[in-house]
Amino acid sequence: MSPTPLSFDRYLDDVSADAARLAALAGDTLDRGVPTCPDWTVRDLVDHLWHVYRFWLAQVLAADAAAPFELGEDAPPESGEPGDRLAVAADELVDALRAAGGEAPCWNWSGRNATTGWLARRMALESAIHRYDGELAAAEARAIDPQLSVDGIDEFLTVHLRTDLPDVPAATLGGSLCLACTDTEDAWTVDVGGGRLRVRNDRGPASACLRGGASDLFLFVWNRVGVDGLELTGDRAVAEAWASLPH
Repeated sequence: MSPTPLSFDRYLDDVSADAARLAALAGDTLDRGVPTCPDWTVRDLVDHLWHVYRFWLAQVLAADAAAPFELGEDAPPESGEPGDRLAVAADELVDALRAAGGEAPCWNWSGRNATTGWLARRMALESAIHRYDGELAAAEARAIDPQLSVDGIDEFLTVHLRTDLPDVPAATLGGSLCLACTDTEDAWTVDVGGGRLRVRNDRGPASACLRGGASDLFLFVWNRVGVDGLELTGDRAVAEAWASLPH
């Protein structure tokens, strides 16, 4: 059985908390490199998330499920602190989502569930990953909440991979991979090949199994934690092939 998604309000609370955390960290770390995003500094990370929030705010306000609103060039202002403008952008997006509610029409790139509820989930998960990126740069990394992490693993499999794999038919794991949480009862067995995703919500037999806390597995599926950060049994090549999948 797939994990139960979190509530709309919970997602929005998480966006606010993680954006505020990253904004606070940014003040002293803007020029530091981000280990999980090798070409970026913290300034780049903050500006990226600012753009993300601005883009999706435009989609919420457009209230059009059929087509994206083209925002055009939207450069961060040269004055002011990057962390401060990130916090403002997060507040504006969260306020717009709360005003719209979770069932309002809102385009997204997946071609499914074009509602503000889909977007609230996506923003909570993206904010959590980038909060972790910023904390890692500041040497203050902490785990992501297990419930949100389980939801994030499920979203990566059933939204991102399911959307992207048809365009990458050569992508493969070379076998099946089980992802098993040690702090919840959740597990997924995944097989990728021929442009298709096969996923079961169980701990069934697999070519390889990775076990760890839900946070570490969530970070693994987004290439933030490597195989060595988890407990591996079975074929290491299958587990390492995960990094080659579209992200």
